Amino acid sequence: MNKFPEQLHLKVQLDDSISLDKFIECDSTKDFLNILRKTTEDSSVSSFYLIWGDEGRGKSYVMQGLHRKYLDVGKQTFHFSFRDKRVASTEILSNLDSLEALFIEDLELMEISEDWEKAMFNLINECRISGTKIYLSSNTVPKDLPISLKDLASRLSSFTAIELPEITEEEKIQALLQSAKRKGFVLDDKTIKYIINYTSRSLSDLLRLLNELDSFSLQKKKKISSSLVREMVSAK
Repeated sequence: MNKFPEQLHLKVQLDDSISLDKFIECDSTKDFLNILRKTTEDSSVSSFYLIWGDEGRGKSYVMQGLHRKYLDVGKQTFHFSFRDKRVASTEILSNLDSLEALFIEDLELMEISEDWEKAMFNLINECRISGTKIYLSSNTVPKDLPISLKDLASRLSSFTAIELPEITEEEKIQALLQSAKRKGFVLDDKTIKYIINYTSRSLSDLLRLLNELDSFSLQKKKKISSSLVREMVSAK
């Protein structure tokens, strides 16, 4: 194996509260979550996975939750996003086959160039030999990415693609209730209705809003209510 990667200081800093077991489990997501949990087993059929779905469904949370499961059992890992402005050189893809699992978010934002495509192609080949697992996330399936290098397109098409489904409005309400309960507060019907009707409806934005609301409530020393939500949103 290659030397231990020197670029690990770039990896995503995981939120300790994030866990795959805390992701909203409902009729729409239960099969998706069952499949994901099986991918973390040593006996999993594949080593390469691509988690895809429209913006706002919670892909980043899922990727961090998956990463947490590997860290909890002492695996050596690396995690970064192509959204990170520090990712400016293909060197970030070098020597990663010495690790046990890689988590690379926002594949659709990878620079489409000969250097980047070759670097990604080489990484996949190296990991096939070493047995390193790769998890990618993307807003789209590989065949819809504008990749010029046919060999890379072929490698990516061999990844097991797992779609993160959109959840229903009722399930989003349940997600808000579950998240609020874990944070130790209760959302009344009026507050939930206001959040759903007057803020972003993407799951990731709704759960992020709850984190902000929890902090805002403590800062203002006020009970969480529709008026507090309105005050917070207006203050942004």
